[in-house]
Amino acid sequence: MDFIKKNYEALVQRMGQTTITQIVDYCYSQDILDSEESEAILCNKQEQKAARMMITMIRKKGAAACDAFVASLEKHNRYLYEDLQDNCLPQQMTQRDIEKMAEDLKAFYVSATFRRFHPLGKDIDIIFDLNTTFTDAELWEKDLSNRRRKCLSFTKLLDEFKSPTIIEGDAGKGKTTLLKRIAVLWASGECTPLRKFKLVFFIQLSTSTENIYETVCRQLLGMHSDIGKKAFTKAISELKREVLFLLDSYDEFKPSNCPELNSLIKENAHFKNMVVLTTRTESISRVRQYGETITEIGDFTVENATLLVRNVLEPELSNTLLLELHASSTMKELMKTPLFVVITCAIRMGETSFIPKTQTALFCTLYDLMIEKNNYKMHGTSNHMISESIERCKQLALDGIFQEEFKFTLDDLLSEHHVQVLLDTGLLNKYSAHVLKPIYRFFHKTFQEYVAGRKLTELLTSAVNEEVNQGLKYLNRIDNISDITNKYHKLLLYICGSSQYAAGIVIKHMAGIHTHGRLLGVSSGTNGQNIVLDDEQGESLQNLGELQKLQEASMNAFVGCALSFFSESLSKSSLSTEFKIFFQDKTLYINSMKISESLFDFFKYLPSCLTALGLIQLDLFPVRQGNESLNQNRPKTFIPNKAVSLFFDWTNTLSTIEVSLKDFQQLSRKDVTYLAKICCSASSVRLHISNSDGIKGKLRDILEACEQNMEDLIIEDTPLTLSDEQQICSMKHLKTLYISYLEAEQLQGGLFECIQNLEKVHNLTLDNVKMTYTDAEKIGQGLRHLNQLRLLHLSRVTEIGDGFSFVFDAITHQVSPLEKLEIVNCCLTKEAFMILVENLQNIPQLKVLDCSKTSLGQESSDCIGQLAEKLNELQKLKILMLPWGSDINKILMKLLTSLEQKTGLKKLGFQKWFLTDVHICHLASIIEKGHLQDIEHLDLEDNCVTSEGWKEILTSIGRLKNLKYINLSSNASFTPSPWVINMLSKQISELRALQEILILNWQLDEHDMENLHKVRSKGGREFRLRVNTEMKEEDEEEGS
Repeated sequence: MDFIKKNYEALVQRMGQTTITQIVDYCYSQDILDSEESEAILCNKQEQKAARMMITMIRKKGAAACDAFVASLEKHNRYLYEDLQDNCLPQQMTQRDIEKMAEDLKAFYVSATFRRFHPLGKDIDIIFDLNTTFTDAELWEKDLSNRRRKCLSFTKLLDEFKSPTIIEGDAGKGKTTLLKRIAVLWASGECTPLRKFKLVFFIQLSTSTENIYETVCRQLLGMHSDIGKKAFTKAISELKREVLFLLDSYDEFKPSNCPELNSLIKENAHFKNMVVLTTRTESISRVRQYGETITEIGDFTVENATLLVRNVLEPELSNTLLLELHASSTMKELMKTPLFVVITCAIRMGETSFIPKTQTALFCTLYDLMIEKNNYKMHGTSNHMISESIERCKQLALDGIFQEEFKFTLDDLLSEHHVQVLLDTGLLNKYSAHVLKPIYRFFHKTFQEYVAGRKLTELLTSAVNEEVNQGLKYLNRIDNISDITNKYHKLLLYICGSSQYAAGIVIKHMAGIHTHGRLLGVSSGTNGQNIVLDDEQGESLQNLGELQKLQEASMNAFVGCALSFFSESLSKSSLSTEFKIFFQDKTLYINSMKISESLFDFFKYLPSCLTALGLIQLDLFPVRQGNESLNQNRPKTFIPNKAVSLFFDWTNTLSTIEVSLKDFQQLSRKDVTYLAKICCSASSVRLHISNSDGIKGKLRDILEACEQNMEDLIIEDTPLTLSDEQQICSMKHLKTLYISYLEAEQLQGGLFECIQNLEKVHNLTLDNVKMTYTDAEKIGQGLRHLNQLRLLHLSRVTEIGDGFSFVFDAITHQVSPLEKLEIVNCCLTKEAFMILVENLQNIPQLKVLDCSKTSLGQESSDCIGQLAEKLNELQKLKILMLPWGSDINKILMKLLTSLEQKTGLKKLGFQKWFLTDVHICHLASIIEKGHLQDIEHLDLEDNCVTSEGWKEILTSIGRLKNLKYINLSSNASFTPSPWVINMLSKQISELRALQEILILNWQLDEHDMENLHKVRSKGGREFRLRVNTEMKEEDEEEGS
């Protein structure tokens, strides 16, 4: 009894269902437990509860029963028993132990059991062998915002492993095969990049229900491993980066089942082992922020598909299928996914004339063939039993999708008779390895989604009102954009592919969805907050502008879903009314490298949707040129021909099109014509050019062709000729001009001299444009003629001396409609700034005065003092970001007094003001008095505040109920007091509007981070906390 009492907690946590069942069976055979007690224990699905119940029952039965329990534990789980006794198993693994474990793992990975598998379940006689059927997939490295960076080869992926590496891809793209291939290559010893790993563990997360040691034993080493948990855990900790975990199917993983594996992924820095993780694209948001590298498995190439078909089918069948593959555009699309290639092969074995047009048709044919082919197995089974079993299967599939359940037990399937019917049809497969009780699964998660979609379609199209209402209840549970584009995308796709009527219901439902849901793994509609480290990945999340980009990307994906549903439904124009309502005022994003046949169908069959769209964004990327000798007579072009064919159609008139050209290092005369053809399709054109040296000298011709409908022009990091600049200034209808990073010196008659011709321009931005004092004078003269100017933005202009005097004089010499004046990261003289201040009454519409990161030099306090006196003249001012200077904090009290009278101010910045605790307390005081109540954005970056000052400001901001963003970053390394961390956590929790906090240069230890993480359970909005950990990492290294 002492053994049980002493080890009670460990026994409850570590026995596991297998051991519990074995001990219960033994105790029942010895009449220690009766049938009712045994059944009560085994019916409890939670292992810990079952263990507690069993131990409690046995202890009540006396010492003899307890001795029998201990004896049974020693017999059935000797290593748990000895680990608890702490006297038999070694406390650490020797080098020989590690080598022996590696030998066992390698033997398993090269065995047929691991290498060979049935991709469509054992009922369909297709077997893959990783040594023969594997082909290198197309891989893309992605950034944290889900944008593709560069293409990777499989070998390059192995060479550049970082931890964690996350491999994402659509269903059926070959993620599991890729991970298995890595394990096999390691076992072979032939792959140089993998030789550095002493141990490699391939773990199926979908069946992981215990911690790392138990999972490895159960899935890879067998239950009779001669290495104890303590020794194993210590060894992998000491081996660090020499241990590689290959974790498959995170989208089917329940973290609560295995917290240790979840921590291995999300807190990898503590474990220091290498981790490669696969997940479906719709689930990437759950782990994206934890990945050092994110890699996407792209489309299968024609060569990949050809090789796979030849490996699966006999020559006669494969040759016929490949001929059809090359002739059919729809088949080419389907063949981009390995799973669909295999399904097509399986169907071709039984139906030689089948040519799939959609994913739904593919699965529907496979579903019907499986039942028809296996009908003979159900001879003697009543039609009622068959029908009831299949209906139960469809209902389980549907409920499983909504409950994220992909494996089922006998209890879920009514009876063994129903189970046998489903196994005979091939709809379900039985899995008994690594589990106590058999589980039943569909051969692939995507097939479960198809079966679920089939069931939901039946409900939505039923003639029985109760069933229709039931179907609508399911549909209404999909209530945000993220769920549509990710979690339930395949389900909805197969509904649309199964019935045009049901497709109409889905599109109507989508038209009423406006909530984003999850962005970057953070839910805006449910509880959740996000802490982002200020490292390489966190750099892309610097402000709330990035949140807007994520929302735009979410909307692009939403519209893309609707397009895929249109294509899958094969509805042509029959659902034009429903689709028009959905597309009203939305933005359609088109990548010129991914223009599919379905997009041409959209333009052809739904012209009313084109006019309903608010904007079409077309990103043009240069076409890679092939071997020029193959066709010497064909003109070389870099703009994809498909893009021209799609847009150049007189029957369609678009409202607004935004065309982006990026990385065009060359551009032919034909390309200029192509671009003109694209742009003439819309009544309004926005042109965005970036990093495109090939534009130089040709921009003039492009703009001439678009002179009548071009309204916005953005040019970034692209050189211009004199004629290009002159043509820019002759665009009479231009409303927005944005030029960034123009290094060349201005020539006579160039942009600065001609800018006065842009009489209709509303928004003018010059960022990092090389400028002299004389150039500033020319710009000033030109600005006097821009009477419709609403926004003037000048940034990174530092070498023009007093040149800003001309600029400020031009925009304030008479009453102006200017609404936004942004002078960012520049150098201003007192004389220039005073011209602006003294004439503020002439820009009464000014809403934004942004001088952030701009220096006023030695006399800054005089300038800000004058500004404080004139602030009341700017009645509409919403944003005030102040410049900095050496003595600027002297004037803080006068400015704060003025701000007390200012209502409606939403954004306020004191960057680099050399504020101390005394100054920050003054600011906190006016907030406490009820002033600045409308503030949404408060920037106190780069000041000299200690914990005392931050304590005051953190206390006061509780009154700013609209606060969305606050920057408390220090100008030097700063270690906050515990009180400050607690107060910060409290404000994060209580300020409901808060979306982002920056505390760079705050040195936080693990307890501080843990405290901040706790507030993640509270919130209910998008939230981001940016910190850096450089000092913490240095301290850890010193301590080690």
